[in-house]
Amino acid sequence: MSRPFALLLAALCLLPLSACDETGPGLTLEQGVDVAVDDAILARDRGDYAQAVDLLGQALESEPTNAVVRVELATTLLQRDGIDLIDLDRVGQYLTTFTGETGSAATAGRGVCSYASDPNAEAFDPAGVDGFEDILAYAETLEEAKDLLQGLLPDAIQSFDLCTTVVDGELAYDREGAVAELRALGLSEDRIAQALAVSAVSTFMQAYLYISEELPETTTWYRLSDGSIAICADDEDAVRDQAEGSIRGLGQALLSLDTRASLLGSGSVAAEIVDTALEVYIEFEDAVADYCTAE
Repeated sequence: MSRPFALLLAALCLLPLSACDETGPGLTLEQGVDVAVDDAILARDRGDYAQAVDLLGQALESEPTNAVVRVELATTLLQRDGIDLIDLDRVGQYLTTFTGETGSAATAGRGVCSYASDPNAEAFDPAGVDGFEDILAYAETLEEAKDLLQGLLPDAIQSFDLCTTVVDGELAYDREGAVAELRALGLSEDRIAQALAVSAVSTFMQAYLYISEELPETTTWYRLSDGSIAICADDEDAVRDQAEGSIRGLGQALLSLDTRASLLGSGSVAAEIVDTALEVYIEFEDAVADYCTAE
């Protein structure tokens, strides 16, 4: 057999092998991404987060706009660092521990802090929650997870307005429309719930880190005898401007949780957090009304 003919025969014999190899060049990009996602989920389930992140990272490079890949990678990052809705609930309970009596939030006038001499007002550190250092260490993870969901979350969830989104103690937004938009991205109910959980945790924790790391430079926080929260500020206008972004983040987290609760039912952790948040809103209602009137 001549050498050229032998080489041709060898090449022909290899063709069927290439066609049957799932990782070979005959595999379509979509099939490759699906396989990578499935393998990443298996790796994550057995605790191999490094492999899961690597596989999902490769899938993201292949299809940067793939909603499934983005949701699964964001979910994996939070699971890898042990951040979940329980942390959000724990922090929320720490910041909003009430006696059951009604009251309203308050801000002392510039240069004067009436709460400092109030024996019934207790100064507290918003960063004093157990495990704060762990949360602070994962700031980059929270940012990355939040970025992965950019462009996926509906405007109805992202467009929180303190003055119009809460009406008579209830959330007023297009909940059904938000779910429909997420379904249109090709996300299953489970992945929609994942995306909303990641959104809630990442936006809430980022806002929390901001108010606990940045605002304390110019503020002192107090719990009053009626359970409400008051703030003394060196520069009230500056604190107000700084806090508005955090308020939007907290509101987006609340809408994400509420949408998730609509999928999972009233007994979910998400539903319980939403109920607590709305109870807190009632405590702040008078201060919110003043804020919105001033706008």
